[in-house]
Amino acid sequence: MQAELERARSVLEQAGIAVESRVGAVNLTAAQDNVLALVLREAVTNVIRHAEARHCRLLLEEQEGTCRLMVHDDGRGGVFADGSGLRGMSERVAAIGGSTVREDLAGLRLTVTVPLSGDGRSV
Repeated sequence: MQAELERARSVLEQAGIAVESRVGAVNLTAAQDNVLALVLREAVTNVIRHAEARHCRLLLEEQEGTCRLMVHDDGRGGVFADGSGLRGMSERVAAIGGSTVREDLAGLRLTVTVPLSGDGRSV
């Protein structure tokens, strides 16, 4: 996941989008890491292609027994129909017991939450 977060930061900056990131230590399984990396890649692609954003915030943290990944841009936001990318993203997250929430808040905020077991690993 660390490599994908660095890639996301680099791609956003190359597109002229300022990036703020807060990345905590989260102990993920390989399957969890793979799904979250794919979600991050799709979310960043959407920010670059569709949002017309100037800033993007990336967050990865453990919170109350869950792993939370958030991508929040200050772009045009709006309520858009789920494309195949967003639908596929939500399906992959659901397959590992997680949830995906899209909010139109001064841009678009995508939050993915996946449950962790007591030892910090995905359930």
